[in-house]
Amino acid sequence: MLADDSLAQPVETAFRLRRGGWYLVSLLMIVQIVSYIDRFLPSLLVPGLKADLHLTDFQVGLLLGPAFAIFYVAVGLPFGWAADRFSRRGVAAFGIAVWCAMTAAASLASSFLPLFAARLGVGFGEAAVAPCAVSLIGDAFPPARRAKPISLYMAGSFVGAGSAFLFGGPLVQAIQHAPPFFSGMRPWQTAFLVVGAPGLLLSLLMLTIREPARVDVTSKVAASMAEALRYIKQRWRAFGALFVASACSVTLGALSFWNVALFQRTWGWNVGQVGMATGLMFFTAGPLGAVASVWLSRRGIAQGRPDATLRTLLFGLLVAAPGLALFPLAPSAPIALIGMFVGFLGNSITTTAGPMSLTLLAPGQIRGKATSIYYLVISLVGQFLGPPPVGWMVDRFGHPAALGYAMSIETVAVSIPAILLVGLGLPAFRRAAEELELARMGAAFG
Repeated sequence: MLADDSLAQPVETAFRLRRGGWYLVSLLMIVQIVSYIDRFLPSLLVPGLKADLHLTDFQVGLLLGPAFAIFYVAVGLPFGWAADRFSRRGVAAFGIAVWCAMTAAASLASSFLPLFAARLGVGFGEAAVAPCAVSLIGDAFPPARRAKPISLYMAGSFVGAGSAFLFGGPLVQAIQHAPPFFSGMRPWQTAFLVVGAPGLLLSLLMLTIREPARVDVTSKVAASMAEALRYIKQRWRAFGALFVASACSVTLGALSFWNVALFQRTWGWNVGQVGMATGLMFFTAGPLGAVASVWLSRRGIAQGRPDATLRTLLFGLLVAAPGLALFPLAPSAPIALIGMFVGFLGNSITTTAGPMSLTLLAPGQIRGKATSIYYLVISLVGQFLGPPPVGWMVDRFGHPAALGYAMSIETVAVSIPAILLVGLGLPAFRRAAEELELARMGAAFG
């Protein structure tokens, strides 16, 4: 991995890369899409995995959440450190190659533990991308113009999840009724291989981007992990409000891993039908939420509110929680889809506003590390508090049809405390954002 020589470039160079910056954003959006396809793929394969590997719902919950999250959070800080010191495109390319290879390797699993290990590898690879992506976009665009490119990058999560369901659902349904791709392969094994292997090309494409100079660098903190943690600790109320809000959003979003099983058990839909319906939700509610998030944030900033992005995030939670709590208990599938749309819309608003908020709190020289800490916290909480407790509750209830009740209970238990805590943290976020803006202006003119 080569050292990043962009540190020596003048600050203005980054903002002159705006045309190249949009190529960068487009490629990172594609990377985000592929990562979410790989991330959501196991949720489409639950019946086959349970039948062939003899899994309980709790073990399925572990595969859908912690199996991905353990390495994702464990190596997030080292990758954030690397993103602030080395070529960010090189770090990202390495991560992409690892996660795609591990997705394909999941096709070789013959029991719970090998499949769990493969999902650990997916989390390891994906952990490299987020700190590099947020750092690159933050340096390629000036602060007043970051909302749009970051929202496009984050929209990739909804497009990716939507693609996993919209195209992956029918693909899995077709694979289930097709001859084995290789002799002896089960349909779920074929799905892992077909989805994972082509993504390796993205690691090569990442090497075609130009790295922008690192900007928003102030003299208040040194570029070390200890100083980054100290900076966050000194502003713990501001960062805490952001982390709680985004962790709640990740937790609520992770419950969608159970959607295929919910519709199959409650309303008798097959994986193709669920995939089409859920995919359309992601493709409609996701972009609408991202656009609304940008509009609300920019409107608030134009009105002189430094906490506008966190207010937008809070608003998204207030929209998402009721829809996601009620749709699993709907009396019919069409009514459930309406509630799910409202929930997805609100969660899209929060997902987009989170990274935007982070760029207003973290100075440039620690932005990669701050991003890795951010994703460590929200992923650790979201993936562990999302799918596994739902599976555990269903096993305790003793009936698979109780899945809807478990999803609703989880939503209520997580969202209400989070909304209250974020509301209390708004003043601290506002002060921290104002402080960084003053420091940035002082560094630019000093």
